[in-house]
Amino acid sequence: MKKYFIFIVSLILLLAAYQIGTGLWLTSTHVPGVGTQAFADNMKLINSLVVLGSASLAFLLAQKIRRKTV
Repeated sequence: MKKYFIFIVSLILLLAAYQIGTGLWLTSTHVPGVGTQAFADNMKLINSLVVLGSASLAFLLAQKIRRKTV
């Protein structure tokens, strides 16, 4: 159960950091009047890859922390 808790907390923190970082970047680079439909279409793939990478990293962190505590 502890391993699952570490995984979930790590995943939430990684995804929150990604969302905050993406929001800050998009806000700082926004140009009024420029169409962003092509960028929005590509974000589905990018977000899927980030979720997959975050889940993998959270799993590795949970494994590493578990080994140190045992």
